[in-house]
This record gives sequence, C-alpha cells and structure tokens, in this order.
Amino acid sequence: MDLLPFSLVIASAVSHASWNLLAKQCSDKEVFLWWTTFTSLFTLLPLFYLILPDWCLPPAAVPYLLASGVAETLYFLSLGRAYELGDLSVVYPLARSSPLFLFILAVVFLGEEVSKWGALGILLVVLGVYTLHLRGLSSTEFLTPLTSLRGRASQLALLTAFWTSLYSLIDKMGVMAVDPLQYAFWLDFFIAAFLTPVVLLRRGWSATVSEWRRSSLRVLVSGFLMRFGYVLVLLAMSLTQVSYILAVRQLSVVIGAALGVGLLGEKYGGVRLLGSLIIFMGVLILGTMT
Repeated sequence: MDLLPFSLVIASAVSHASWNLLAKQCSDKEVFLWWTTFTSLFTLLPLFYLILPDWCLPPAAVPYLLASGVAETLYFLSLGRAYELGDLSVVYPLARSSPLFLFILAVVFLGEEVSKWGALGILLVVLGVYTLHLRGLSSTEFLTPLTSLRGRASQLALLTAFWTSLYSLIDKMGVMAVDPLQYAFWLDFFIAAFLTPVVLLRRGWSATVSEWRRSSLRVLVSGFLMRFGYVLVLLAMSLTQVSYILAVRQLSVVIGAALGVGLLGEKYGGVRLLGSLIIFMGVLILGTMT
C-alpha cells in the first residue's frame, strides 16, 4: 500500500477509536449516535466548502448512497445496543473484526486479488482481534471469544462488523463511480434520512432532547471525528484496495483497547497488549509489503 492511503487510514483509525470512546461514555447510546450522525452534517460544512468543487447530488451515486444509508443505519443501531450491554474492550474489538467479512465480499463481488502478503496481513489482524478478546493465555481461556458469542453484546458486535463490511463494500463501489468527496458529502444526508425516523420511533423526542442537554459537546466532537475519519477512508478507497484499507484501519482496535483499559479501567490489559502487537504486525505487513 502506498504511503498516502496508508497515512489517511491511520489517521482515520485514531479518529474512529476516539468517537467510540465518547459513545461508550454517554447515557443513551442509540440517541447519542443519532445526534453524532445528525450534527456531522454541519460540523464538516466549512471543510467541504473549501475542498468540494461541486455540491450537486451525482445521479450515479444515488443507488450506492441508498444502500449504504440502510447498512449504516443498521450499523448504528446494533453498535448502540452492543455498547449498552458490553464493555468497550469487548464490543469494540468484535465490532472491528470486519476484515474477514470484507475479504470474502471484496473477492466475490469486486473481483479483487489479494497477494500472499496481503492475505497474511489480514489474517494477522483478525488473529489480533481474536486475541484481544481473550481473558488469559491458558488453554482453558483460548475458546473464550467463541463461547462469549452466546452473549447478546458479542452477537450484536459481530453483527455490527458485518454491517461495516457491507457498507464499506458499497462505498468502495460508490467512490469508483463518483468523486469521493462528493460522495462523502451526501452520505450523511442519506444516513440521517434513514436513521432519524427509526430513533425517534424507538426513543421519542424527549429522550433525544435529554441526551443533547447531557452530551452536546461530546456529540459535536464525536460527529466531527466520525465523519472526518470516514472522509479519509473514502479518499483512501479511491487509491487502493478496500480489503487492505479496512484491515489497516483495524489499528483503531489497538487504540480502543488502550482507551478501555487505561481510561475506563477495564481488565485484561496484558492480553490486550499482545493482541495489539499482533494487529500491529498485520498492519506493518499491509503497509510495507503489499
């Protein structure tokens, strides 16, 4: 992978882990994520004003925007519920295990070819995500990540990973059809159009107002970080293969685990470090050998 897309994805990983920490710390996760999506429509307007040459909705992008809007709505709903039920250091690694799903989808639907080094890097990332989910290094703990999938939080986190793979694949096709920045600008409108009625029906207007009063500053910061980080990903998608991009972006798992252990006081820091090192090796291979 070239230096430019690699750097864009690393910056996006930092951004992604940061806004997920903010989401985990809030009271009503689902409403917080809705506010994050809604405010991101406005927090990046100055940036788009400076860099976007054409604000018109490209007709060629509409099918991809519709499909991605649905997939990302399902992503936010499952992620919010997972954070209500589980720890950041458990839910976040599982939710970011999407390279395995995307590897299969990209090969089947996009015809992408992955080199031996690329496949090794992706496998190491997935192995690292698995290791981060362990509670210890004994043989009795080795199957913990699999048995923990019986828990609702883990199931929802894994479902979130699937939605991530799906919308990433759709967005890859979208930025191949139109300008990535133009696509990124309109994507939030489509997500908000699908997510808003669902959240209002499920939570009600009073809950949305209450969460805004509690978390308005965090919402604004989270909204900027979320969409700015994904703009970087979309730019990177226009430059290299989507399977590599999503794998490199899993460096956010390392950051997220560190935040969960360091700031939230969650357990199993030693195992998290080992998993982080495995992920780092996978990222290093993807960034230098492919």
